[in-house]
Amino acid sequence: MMLLCLNMMAQIDMNDKNWDTLFIEDFLGNNRGWGRNFIEHQSGNTNFQPVWRCYYNEWNSGVTLSHKMHHVFQRSQCVFQPQENNLHIIAEHKSDTALRCGTYELPFPSWHYYNCDSTHQGLYYYSGCIETLEKIRYGYFEIRCQLPVHEGAFPAFWLWGADKSNPEDKYYEEIDVFEFSWAFEDPNFTGWYSPNPHGTGNPYCFTSGLYYCDTATNHGRETSQARVYPMINDSLSHWHTFSCEWMPEHILWYCDGNLIDEYRNPDSIPHHPLTLKTNYSIDRYALKNHNNGSLPEWKGTDTMVVDYIKVFQLDWECNKDEVITRQSDLNSFDYGVKRSIAITSTIEPVSVGSSDKVTFRGTDSFEITGPFQVDSGGEMTVIMQQCPE
Repeated sequence: MMLLCLNMMAQIDMNDKNWDTLFIEDFLGNNRGWGRNFIEHQSGNTNFQPVWRCYYNEWNSGVTLSHKMHHVFQRSQCVFQPQENNLHIIAEHKSDTALRCGTYELPFPSWHYYNCDSTHQGLYYYSGCIETLEKIRYGYFEIRCQLPVHEGAFPAFWLWGADKSNPEDKYYEEIDVFEFSWAFEDPNFTGWYSPNPHGTGNPYCFTSGLYYCDTATNHGRETSQARVYPMINDSLSHWHTFSCEWMPEHILWYCDGNLIDEYRNPDSIPHHPLTLKTNYSIDRYALKNHNNGSLPEWKGTDTMVVDYIKVFQLDWECNKDEVITRQSDLNSFDYGVKRSIAITSTIEPVSVGSSDKVTFRGTDSFEITGPFQVDSGGEMTVIMQQCPE
């Protein structure tokens, strides 16, 4: 008998023992702070130290300039709040304090051709961004945060990778778990994003997307899957969770635990390790679109508040075959994505107890050939999926 469950309509089940906790970053502690250009912190999970870097360049003027948007990333704009156990990412306009224009570590590779210009208005915008030093390949990514939703606000949580200078790493891959931008919420916006039927600057909807190009000579967007999601029930300025399950064969997007979108074309799903980022800045396109092409100056200070960031990964054991012949085999089962799982029950019947939840994951086969039952109240799920190449 073959049992399959391919579509999970809610975010990952923490009772699924096939998932390993890579890290849970809760921003706890009174002594948190940035080192030269990174911070190491032991979170609640003793198996992993999440290592973060703030956009910061020690050898120049301590900033990262972007010409695509109005921001200069600085570590001073990422502030740990031990009394609240969270991280504040602050966007701030300082009309009388333009940062010196020099050679900066750009957040995008040089092929975007963003040349530094001492008159660029972005030099007046101080913004924050953190990213993992180690890249991550596949998994489940979740953030709980409060977002600014005014005109020009552009907070985001995303995965990204591109390096044209590395002959072994010539690709552009991006997965946006969420973005909020006034421009993307504009029903008259004629750019590459889908128009939003809910109205300009609606604080109840957001965008996410997928960008992918894996050729050695072309860094354009071979696959572009950016869209505006349906409205949620509460303003984005309140606490919400945004999450994404990235697997070799699918990407699933969630908001507050509810599945809101999915993509299932394995040929154009990113498959290289990516850097996890969260940032808040001011979107130049948004400001320009809403003033008849003129570029006004947003003057203010506001904050994206991050409560936690969680990352889980499947335990991949795709060359391993498991055979369950008795109850003790099930009780001590080594969970992970296996090549095959067989319940033969040649010695004694095997059962899932009334209070148990069991999830088996395999790549090739799952088979039951002997006495087996799931007691009333118990749950068993079988998921067949691809293994990373």
